[in-house]
Amino acid sequence: MRHELSTILALTGALLLLTACSPAPQPPAPAVTPQPAAEPQGAAELPALGRHPSVDEPPAMTGSTLLEGITWHRIGADGEPQAATIRFEGGRLQGFGGCNRFVGSYSVEGGRVRIDAAAATMRACEDYEVMVAESALLAALAGTHEAVVEDGRLTLVAAGTGEPLLVFAAAPAPRLDGVAWKVTGFNNGRQAVVGPLEGTTLELSFDEKAIYGHAGCNRFRALYVLDGNNIHVDPPAATRMFCGEEGVMEQEQQFLEALASAATWSVERGILDMHRADGERALMAREADQ
Repeated sequence: MRHELSTILALTGALLLLTACSPAPQPPAPAVTPQPAAEPQGAAELPALGRHPSVDEPPAMTGSTLLEGITWHRIGADGEPQAATIRFEGGRLQGFGGCNRFVGSYSVEGGRVRIDAAAATMRACEDYEVMVAESALLAALAGTHEAVVEDGRLTLVAAGTGEPLLVFAAAPAPRLDGVAWKVTGFNNGRQAVVGPLEGTTLELSFDEKAIYGHAGCNRFRALYVLDGNNIHVDPPAATRMFCGEEGVMEQEQQFLEALASAATWSVERGILDMHRADGERALMAREADQ
């Protein structure tokens, strides 16, 4: 009995000791009702997310597709086409300034075109005003411009100022068929482009599938296939008449071989220019009625 009383007293003391060591319970924190944030006095309304109204973006233009493969004629202040032309093709710029031909390079990013300074031939023309206009054209082309292509016109605008610098109009798409071409030069196969012998005429005409013409002595026909500005010409078949004049038969063979070697073609200002795959000129011709 005494032992049981001792056990009860020990348990009671332990319970009292634990109660004294435990921290006193804290009252619950009062509930806080959220209040709407006060709008500052005189605060301006923020613009919607998107393009910032103060940033001027260049006109939209899909890569270089709207520029390339077109011959552009410069439009003068009077609104009339001028002799000067430019053409963009695969990063290479070429053109005619009214007196001299020029070449350069370009790159397109977004709606802007960067044109490096062009190198021109050094021909001197009698018309001083033409020379001055040509120099001004080359100077204006160099640099980075916003390019606007709309309704068959190309406008080069000074980047950052919005000032139009040059205006061009697209020339009609060149064509081979429906034109009689008179050859002015051909590759003789010895690293030289030569003109026809005196007293001889070399002529070309194209239809949808074949080239017809006169090779100085005999008439010929050759099938061809176009793929844009690329061309494949089959070996020409010619009549078999013999011409005894000195050099005529040799010229004919060289001309027909030059024609068959053509890999590219272009027409600008009534001039047909055909080149071989290695970049060498195959032949040149002009419209016969010029």
